[in-house]
Amino acid sequence: MKSELNSAQKGWRVAVILWPVLCLVFAGIIVFQSVTGMEGRFLEDGAFAVIPLVFFGIGMAMEYHVLEDRKCATACTTAVVLSRGKRVRSGKKSYFPEYEFQVGKKTYKVTSPKGYHVCLVTEGRRVKLYYAPENPNTFYVPVMQKHERRWAALWCGIGIACPLIGLFAPLMRI
Repeated sequence: MKSELNSAQKGWRVAVILWPVLCLVFAGIIVFQSVTGMEGRFLEDGAFAVIPLVFFGIGMAMEYHVLEDRKCATACTTAVVLSRGKRVRSGKKSYFPEYEFQVGKKTYKVTSPKGYHVCLVTEGRRVKLYYAPENPNTFYVPVMQKHERRWAALWCGIGIACPLIGLFAPLMRI
């Protein structure tokens, strides 16, 4: 698991550096196409290559937080979901599930520090839980991270697809 995590962190570092540089190159190509007599809408097309970096940044930040959780919590156990921890603020529901698990002879009851708009666990369900051996109150539950990782992939996907569309947009108008 440790080598898998290191590989994921290396991939994250490469992507977070390489993709913004490529987007700026794409924007440069679009401006060059405009200057050399192609369609004169380089501002719109260039923005289509650069603005999605915000989406890409959001997705990469979410993925970074998932990887940080995974880096600290390495010991695996099975936990029981005690409650879904539903809270309502400003009319929006958030779930902060509470889990119970044992390490040695000591029982821990922990509540998720992150709120989720979708709760993928039900009370009484047994789930896989990873915790930090030196501090069992630091933990993550892979089934709950699945939702967060999907959103991170969506944001990154928008940030990757839009610049590519912007790069080829002048060519599609011809």
